[in-house]
Amino acid sequence: MSLTFKDLENFITVAKSRTLSEASEKLDMAQPSLSLGIKKMEKELGLPLFTRGRSGIKLTPQGKMILPKAEEALRLMFQIKGAPTNLSFKIGCHPSVGMFVLGEFLRSMHRLAPKLNLEIVNGPSHEINKKVAQGEVDFGIVMNPLPVPGLVTRFIGEDMVHVWESKDRYQDSLILNPEMIQSNSILSRWKDAPGTRVEVPNLELISHLVDSGAGYGIIPSQVVKAQRLNLKKVPNTPTYKDRLAVVCFPEIIKSMEGKLIFEELKKSFKA
Repeated sequence: MSLTFKDLENFITVAKSRTLSEASEKLDMAQPSLSLGIKKMEKELGLPLFTRGRSGIKLTPQGKMILPKAEEALRLMFQIKGAPTNLSFKIGCHPSVGMFVLGEFLRSMHRLAPKLNLEIVNGPSHEINKKVAQGEVDFGIVMNPLPVPGLVTRFIGEDMVHVWESKDRYQDSLILNPEMIQSNSILSRWKDAPGTRVEVPNLELISHLVDSGAGYGIIPSQVVKAQRLNLKKVPNTPTYKDRLAVVCFPEIIKSMEGKLIFEELKKSFKA
């Protein structure tokens, strides 16, 4: 049997995706190549690992048995290849982005490289992008990154910013962060926007104020989802599309540890 580190990574990623197309995007590889790799693994093992249908791709009973063993094998291979326990990487993101990305990422890292040290640096996306470019942070998880020469940028998902309200709303104030490009874009296109404003620099606080009924709020969908708030979108109001990306220098993903972090960050966003 000649299964490789990459074979196992591909299998695990497909197993945790809804479709082969979704998995190929996470792995940043062509779908035909990924499909061929999975078929090769099935041939090597002599087992059908997935069923394929209109609803997507699903693990077979044999595949479900193989999955935890593949995860353990990947972790052992990583350790055998010699991940030093004193290595440390800095990952930067906006706190609100961290709420819906880092949980999944840290779960994967605990499974695959539990002794790797990580430091989380918080700040607005444009500042994190700048810190990566200046070498102060190894990886950035940023919204709507500006192109920077020399940096690798991989888009991993999209989110929509909406105007939200609670069923218990008792006034027409608009609660927003005026420093956000998203807020200003929506305001410029919202003809009937409330005249009374409450400016708040923190998205989580905006969400909870809106949830309390204190007014309308301009909030990214993933922030509302992460806090499990029972808010509703205000109909016939403007929206803004955000694009989430992982950014880093290409040199850092030449090491096995850097490559692992990069790949797991790409998989960590759940729409």
